[in-house]
Amino acid sequence: MVPFLFVPKSPDKKMKIYWYDQLDSTNRKAKELAEKGCESGVAVCAKAQTAGRGRLGKQWHSTAGQGLYCSCIVRPTVGAEEYPKLTMVAGVAVARLLSLMVDKKVQLKWPNDVFFDGRKCAGILAESSDLTAPPEKRYAVIGIGINVNQKTGSFPAELQQKVTSLHELAGVTFDLRLLGEKVVQALAQEIDIFEQQGFGPVLDQWRRMDYLLGKNLTCVDVYGELVSGLSLGPDETGNLYLRGEDGRLHKVLSGDVELARKA
Repeated sequence: MVPFLFVPKSPDKKMKIYWYDQLDSTNRKAKELAEKGCESGVAVCAKAQTAGRGRLGKQWHSTAGQGLYCSCIVRPTVGAEEYPKLTMVAGVAVARLLSLMVDKKVQLKWPNDVFFDGRKCAGILAESSDLTAPPEKRYAVIGIGINVNQKTGSFPAELQQKVTSLHELAGVTFDLRLLGEKVVQALAQEIDIFEQQGFGPVLDQWRRMDYLLGKNLTCVDVYGELVSGLSLGPDETGNLYLRGEDGRLHKVLSGDVELARKA
């Protein structure tokens, strides 16, 4: 299928969006373009994915024609050690935009989920190239999946109490192409802040929206141990910290983070 190419008229942001009705994975297609030398700011968007996935290889439920699945190629002018923070940079960009669109309080669940009223509405999957390569060869693909026009009943039964959509939140139907343009623009703007001002302003915004802060969590720490404790939020490097039940400080790099069940 030949994609539809959208080129914004705005002169201040260089941005191209390749639109598809359906792809197996927008991240896979974007990585393919990036490996061929595609410039920063190009995005691949689709109205449906047949093999969408989230972090840790989890499948992303992609309802055809009802969600937005978008992957952006970025080549930020930051050191290789800063690339892991791009997930949180994207989270702040998407969360702030969606909050404005539905006029509701938004929250971010570390490291990559956007929540409204305790339910997931969007998720982010950032994947990097070989970061030992020369700077001009490095890139990241930031995949963004948003539940847009789905109704609660269209989700699998096991997800209906855990997810939501922009339509359910605002009661209106959203134009997927227009939303895609806004998402890519918001991401570009947040990456500009990250490049010019560092991670501090991004982290400040994240902390204001932290869904897990002060909650009891169960997760696996950097030593592979299952730990439970109080979430202290992410630090200046983007790593999550817990205060364990034994009073010890535990660092979490990645993996599943779940709210501890009440006894």
